[in-house]
Amino acid sequence: MTNKRVWQNLRAQLSPNPYRQYFNDANRRRLSQEIIKAEQGHRGEIRLVVESQLALSLVRAGTTARQRAIHWFSELHVWDTEENSGILIYILLAERKIEIVADRGINRLVGQDQWNTICVQLQSELAAAHVIEGLSQALSACAQLLRQHFPIASDAENPDELSNELIFIP
Repeated sequence: MTNKRVWQNLRAQLSPNPYRQYFNDANRRRLSQEIIKAEQGHRGEIRLVVESQLALSLVRAGTTARQRAIHWFSELHVWDTEENSGILIYILLAERKIEIVADRGINRLVGQDQWNTICVQLQSELAAAHVIEGLSQALSACAQLLRQHFPIASDAENPDELSNELIFIP
């Protein structure tokens, strides 16, 4: 546990996080629609989780953003898609951390450098206060990878295996 992480998460609890304003009801609905759009043309599923801060008990326990992303990946059953083609984009606002967790079906086909590129681009957009646009681009980039590796014929059924709702933890 570092003092910096404690301070980042405590500050996010005590004062309004400037990024929270972007996750009002209208933008959450918009992002859910972006997820629906991103899930067209492939057999994958995409989930988006944005967490304002970690509870201090998690910070004290040394829980990293990656561990938290894996927790949500499991909790939301992103691993439970027919072709193991689920992707979770996780953002921890207080620490400005972005993690992408991909199921084994897609992860074996996509190199870590491609996931890192999406994270770096999203980080840049968040830093420029292009939050909704950056998230939309990240969803689109993940969708492109899924279309490349798990394409679906235009006339084929494309079941929606997971919820498209943005998970926002204030």
